[in-house]
Amino acid sequence: MSVEQVAKEFTAAVAEDNAEAYQSYWSNDIVSLEPQQDSPMARVEGREALLGKHAWWEANAEMHDTTTEGPYVFGDQFAVKYTMDVTMDGERSQMAEVGVYTVKDDKIVEERFFYGS
Repeated sequence: MSVEQVAKEFTAAVAEDNAEAYQSYWSNDIVSLEPQQDSPMARVEGREALLGKHAWWEANAEMHDTTTEGPYVFGDQFAVKYTMDVTMDGERSQMAEVGVYTVKDDKIVEERFFYGS
C-alpha cells in the first residue's frame, strides 16, 4: 500500500470519527508527540498507551464541531490539518492543529502535533 493510500484512508476514517478504522493504521510501537512538554501526554509510546490517551480525550473534551483537511503527502510522511470547537474544563474554545504522520510498512509509526490558532 502506498503512503498516499494509507494517508487518504486514515484521514477519511478520522473525518468520519471511525475509531476502529483509523486505529487499524497504528503500528503496535506507535509514538505520539504533543508540544506541551510538561504534560503526561507529551510523549506516548505504544498502541495501548495511545488508546489510553484517546480515552482521556473522550472523557475530558466535549466536541461541538471539527473539520479535517488533507492529507498532504511527502515521502514517508503526511500532514492533516484539524480545527475543533471544543469545551474542556468548562471553557469553550476553537483550536487548530496539524498532525504529521510517519508511515512504515503500511502503518503509522509516529504522529506529531503542532498547534496554531
